[in-house]
Amino acid sequence: MKRFFGIVYIIGFTLFSGWMESAMVQAQGIHSTSSNMALGGGGGAYMKGYHANFINPANLMLPDRDKHITIGVLGGIRTAAGGGLLNISLYNEHFTQGRVIDREAALQITDEWFSSGTSGEHLGADLSVVPAGLSIRKDSYAMSSAIRLRTALTARSSQGFFNLMLTGLDPAVFSDSERVNMGAEYVAFAEWSFGYARQVWENREEFQPGTQRIYAGIAPKLLFGFGYAEMRTRSDLQVTGGEDALIEHQFEYSIHSIGALTEELQDYYHDRRIMDNRDAVLSDYLDQPFSDVAKIQGFGLGFDLGATFEWYMRDIELPVIGSGPQILRASFSVTDLGHIRFADNAETFKASDSFLWEGLSVDFDYINEEYDEFSDYFEFVMEDSIGSDVYGNFHPEEASSHRVGLNPVVNLGGALTMGKLDLLMDIGKGFNNRGINSRRMYVSLGSEYRIVQIIPVRAGMRIGGYSSMNLSFGTGINLDSFEFSVGLMTTPSSRRSGASYAAAWSGFIMRF
Repeated sequence: MKRFFGIVYIIGFTLFSGWMESAMVQAQGIHSTSSNMALGGGGGAYMKGYHANFINPANLMLPDRDKHITIGVLGGIRTAAGGGLLNISLYNEHFTQGRVIDREAALQITDEWFSSGTSGEHLGADLSVVPAGLSIRKDSYAMSSAIRLRTALTARSSQGFFNLMLTGLDPAVFSDSERVNMGAEYVAFAEWSFGYARQVWENREEFQPGTQRIYAGIAPKLLFGFGYAEMRTRSDLQVTGGEDALIEHQFEYSIHSIGALTEELQDYYHDRRIMDNRDAVLSDYLDQPFSDVAKIQGFGLGFDLGATFEWYMRDIELPVIGSGPQILRASFSVTDLGHIRFADNAETFKASDSFLWEGLSVDFDYINEEYDEFSDYFEFVMEDSIGSDVYGNFHPEEASSHRVGLNPVVNLGGALTMGKLDLLMDIGKGFNNRGINSRRMYVSLGSEYRIVQIIPVRAGMRIGGYSSMNLSFGTGINLDSFEFSVGLMTTPSSRRSGASYAAAWSGFIMRF
C-alpha cells in the first residue's frame, strides 16, 4: 500500500497524459543535417547552401561544387532524443538482471542516475524538417531562403521523484522533507528564414594559394507558433512514523496553455469548481488538447548570424588524399536568437496546497461490495477522490500571451580541406536546456573522405552537451548537380550522462 500511495504524486500530472501522446509522435535544438550529424554534429565552418542559415549564415559564401544555385525539397529531416534521464546503460544494469530492488538498491540507483548534476534531470526529444530551401551565391554576396518546421518535447525530474517511484512512501527515505519535482514542456512552430552573406575582407582578388577572406552573414526569420504547453512544479514530501505514517506533501504548480487545451481546462474548472459537479473528472475533459495544432497560435521574430575566415593555404598532391587545394576555415556563429508570443486563448492555471494523510486503513468489504474490481476502486481514488479534490484543484489566471524563447547556441568551428579529405572540429554551448539543447559545453570532431569524389564516407564523435559521448557515421551520393545522404548518431555507453539517438536524411538537393 505504500507503493499505492506513492502514485498519488502522479495525479497532479493527469492533464499531461493526452499531451504526451501527442507530443511524442511529433516529437529541436541545434540544427543538424544528414551531413553534419554524421560528422559529430558540428559544421560551423563546413555547412554550405541554405542549411547554413541555421548554423552559420556566413557559409552561404562558400562554394558548393562550383555551382551558384542550390535547391532542396522534402529534406533536412532530423529526429533525436537524449538527455541524462535517458540512461539505457544504467537501466540495463539495474532493471534487466532479475534483481530485487530494495531500499538500499533503489537509493544507489538514483544516486548513480543523478550523479551528473542538472543534466541528469533532463530528457529531450525533437523533430525538425526543412521542406524547402533555396540559396544563390554570387562573387561577392549570397542570398537564401528556407522554411523549417520544429517540435520539441522536454521533461524534467528531480532525484526525489525518482526515489518516490522506486521506494514508494518509505519513511526511512523521506524522514526529512525532500524536493519532489517534475515538469514538462511542448512547443511546435515553423520559421521562414532569409539569409544574406557577403565578403567583407580579402587580401587579394584572385583565389589562389595564400588568399585569405572573411565572410559575414545574418539570417532573420519569421516565427509561426502552432502549439505550446508547459507545466512547472515545486513540491516537498515528508513521511514520518511507522505503521500509522504521517504523509505531508506541500506542492504548487502552474500550467501554461493555449488554444484547445485552455478550453478543456476551463471547462473542467467551470463544471467542478463553479457548478460544483462532483462527478467531473479531469481526464474526461482532456479529449483533444492539441486538435488545433495546425492553426497558427503565435508569432515572433528571430535571427542567426556568423562569420567565417577562409585561408587557401596551398595546392597538394598526396597518396590516397589525392590532389587539390588545402583550405583552412574558422568560424564563429550565434544561432536561434529570438522568441515567440503565443496569444491564442493563452491562460495560466495555478494550484498551491498541502496534502496531509495520517494513518492508513482499507475497508475491503466495502470495496468488494461497491466495486466490481479493485482496479475500479483504484481509478476512483486516483482520479476523483485525490486527483480532482487535491491535485486537480487549480484556478485560472488570465494571461495575455506566453513568451517562449528559442534555443540559442554559440559555436566556434574549424574545418580543413585537403583533396578528398575534410577534417572538422567544433566547440559550442547552449543557453538553455530545452529539447536536445543543453547548457553543457560540447566538442565535436568529424572527418569526411570522398571516394572517387562522389561517395562521401563520414564519421565523427561528440563529447558533452545533452548526453554522454556520441559516435556518428553516414554516407550518400554527392554529384555535381545532385546530392542525397543519410546520417546516424548513437551513444555506446550512456552511463555517465545519458544517451542520445538521432537520425537524419538530406532529401533531394539539386545544384545549378
